[in-house]
Amino acid sequence: MDPSSTGERGRGLAPTRRAIAASAAHLTDWARKHALPFWATAGYDAQNDRFEEQLTIAGEQMREGPIRLMVQARQIHVYALAARRGWYEPALPLVERAFRSMQRDYHRRGGRDGWAFSILRDGKVADPIRDLYAHAFVLLAIASYVEATGKSDALNMADETLAFLDNNLLAPRGGGYVEAVPHRAGHRRQNPHMHLFEALLALWECSQQSRYLERAEELFVLLKSRFFQSGSGALIEYFDDGLRPAAGLDGTVVEPGHHYEWCWLLRRFEGATGRQEPGSLVDALYAHADRNGFDREGLVVDEIFADGTPKTQSRRLWPMTEAIKCNLVEGARGRTGCLDKAAVLTGLLAARFLEPALQGGWVDRLDADGRPISGLVPASSLYHVMGAIDELAQFAKSHQVE
Repeated sequence: MDPSSTGERGRGLAPTRRAIAASAAHLTDWARKHALPFWATAGYDAQNDRFEEQLTIAGEQMREGPIRLMVQARQIHVYALAARRGWYEPALPLVERAFRSMQRDYHRRGGRDGWAFSILRDGKVADPIRDLYAHAFVLLAIASYVEATGKSDALNMADETLAFLDNNLLAPRGGGYVEAVPHRAGHRRQNPHMHLFEALLALWECSQQSRYLERAEELFVLLKSRFFQSGSGALIEYFDDGLRPAAGLDGTVVEPGHHYEWCWLLRRFEGATGRQEPGSLVDALYAHADRNGFDREGLVVDEIFADGTPKTQSRRLWPMTEAIKCNLVEGARGRTGCLDKAAVLTGLLAARFLEPALQGGWVDRLDADGRPISGLVPASSLYHVMGAIDELAQFAKSHQVE
């Protein structure tokens, strides 16, 4: 039970919950009036029915450069969510068009199965590589499409994509999947597996088909046995070909935002399976991020080492959104201090990343002195921002305060 719901503790938390509800209303209004219309117009190439990769800070389209599959999939997910919540009236037809064009532009390009990594504006393939991370987001887009439209036949494409991963990217050593085919040099990462876990949960939630939850279970085992390091209580990012921590300092790199993201996903997995085991992992991941993941201003840092020492001084928008989501869920479960943290983080998200930007856009990254690093606004961040807004809105709806 949520201890904030009764007694003195409930009355004590009422101002925090009112603050969260006010932030939820403000940010939902921002999404409905500004962000969703903005990225469906300035951020959408209507001639080719696809989303823009990025815009300038003035909201201008970038006519050059590749357009990644991952961006199309994430934006389809965002507008499918908006359609389900009733936040943007044109969302559903936009999802239908973008879903068709994603298949046209990326699926089985070059006469090969799977999905191409990126294309050019004229539709030619820019990078034909088949990338695990991008395929994970295709699966999330399919799940979101099914949830929004009710067209469950799209699950056939999800099953085809999963079969492609099994037949072409399954790792010969260590478990899980390799980064891409053809093989590219570099470390293996936990991050694509996390997003594959997310996609499988979404596929299960939209279909109730046990095969997706069984696959998610396999990735949960991989998290426990490979990605999570019990000695430090940290989730590390980079691994060798056998899925052992990468050599040197690379094998100790931690991203606090991913700790929070995994915590949020593990609670969904816990709810889907009824198992209590994920809770111990959530406790450890949350504790490490809460202890080591913030700078002096209260912003979530990009990267640290497993022992908590700083690595990267910049601060990005997306870890803030994942910390908000996690703290809302944990606060609703009664974890002490989480709702206060969610309220503070939401205020910082708005003040430091959203309000200084063009209405409907954002500042994606700040340097160590708090200055914006880039003059571009990546479309891919809307996935994170809308995820946080949705979690805020659902919390406010479920935890109303008199």
